[in-house]
Amino acid sequence: MKYCSRKVLLLIITTLVSGHAFSQENKVQTGVLNFYLDCWECDFDFVRQEMPFVSFTRDPLAADVHILVTESNTGSGGEKFFLNFIGRNGLKGTDYEYNVTTIESDTEDEIRKALLQMLKIGILQYYSKTDFVDRLNLDIKESENRKADDLIIDRWNKWVFSIQAGGDIQLEKSQSGMDLGTSVNARKITEEWKTNFDAYYSSEQEKYTDDDSTITNKQHRTEMSAYFVKSLNEKWSTGVFATYTSMNYINTRNKTGVALGIEYNIFPWKECNRRVFAIQYWAGLNVMDYYERTIYDKLNETLFSEGLEVNLELIQPWGEVRLGLEGRHYFHDFSKNRLSLESDFSIRITKNLSIFCELQTDIVHDQLYLSASELSRDDILLERRKLATTYEISSELGIRFTFGSIYNNIVNERF
Repeated sequence: MKYCSRKVLLLIITTLVSGHAFSQENKVQTGVLNFYLDCWECDFDFVRQEMPFVSFTRDPLAADVHILVTESNTGSGGEKFFLNFIGRNGLKGTDYEYNVTTIESDTEDEIRKALLQMLKIGILQYYSKTDFVDRLNLDIKESENRKADDLIIDRWNKWVFSIQAGGDIQLEKSQSGMDLGTSVNARKITEEWKTNFDAYYSSEQEKYTDDDSTITNKQHRTEMSAYFVKSLNEKWSTGVFATYTSMNYINTRNKTGVALGIEYNIFPWKECNRRVFAIQYWAGLNVMDYYERTIYDKLNETLFSEGLEVNLELIQPWGEVRLGLEGRHYFHDFSKNRLSLESDFSIRITKNLSIFCELQTDIVHDQLYLSASELSRDDILLERRKLATTYEISSELGIRFTFGSIYNNIVNERF
């Protein structure tokens, strides 16, 4: 009798536990949909506060709709957000896409409200397919008293300008430092043309005093660039690029470069918010003028070079992949080359576990600017000059694990 009682008690406990687990993984209310918001820029607490009736799940596999939000920079300095609503389970194949465009002067509150407005519109599309839509009150109105035929007059003709300047000073008894920097940018971006001008200057000075000796480190850097890119069609584009560099760290008094390039994207550029597979080729020349005679016995020279670059970007519900591989070389000596790889992975392994990895690798054989003079200990310790190398590597690897309730939509910001 006691044995039977124990079996019954064990059966009741097992049923309660399994029932609780089942209720976590499966919704049973009529018309209730689960949404997974995949958005780095969204204020999730704000979204849940404004839409408390929407069930947001932390597990993308338990969602009926995956909301994937990506972004790109606009020509005016703002951002364009792409909201992709991807139906799953019984809503598979029911997808929508919306856009939100912000300007550079928009505040964080204005941006989050604009995103919220479009989230409401997209979510309503799915609720309209269930009986839950009968419980919603809809109020559609225009936020301003505007007419449909109002015209926008842009007195800047799509040109955007920005200027930045700053500096800092550090003073101690035995050492001091001063940094100054300024940059200027002008750009105009349309569907047909992309035009950009950049200029940057920085100056750094450090002094170290030890007894009666003083060590001084001075660095300056000047960089200017301009490019004109023409969109030929949905997949092809071409451009002209010009650069100027002066930097004592790499023994370069003056470096002036001009190049022509062409690019092909396997996918149409209108899909760049979700996927890009672009192949770029360029060729050009650089006129070099060095501070000191190089290890190849040059004070100045003209170098012709070419390069090929492949860029892959995939932004999907399962994660993100960004890969960039570039190879370049000088025509006078093919052994003077460089191979660069940049990668950024963020892949969801399971519903709870994701892995991310960033890697930048350069195989370097093109340091033609290296000075022939011997480096002193002060040059090395103060990083006055670039050292000879055959590779440069930087990386970061990590995992992200989350667990717990997947239906907790409560917002509590006390303390």
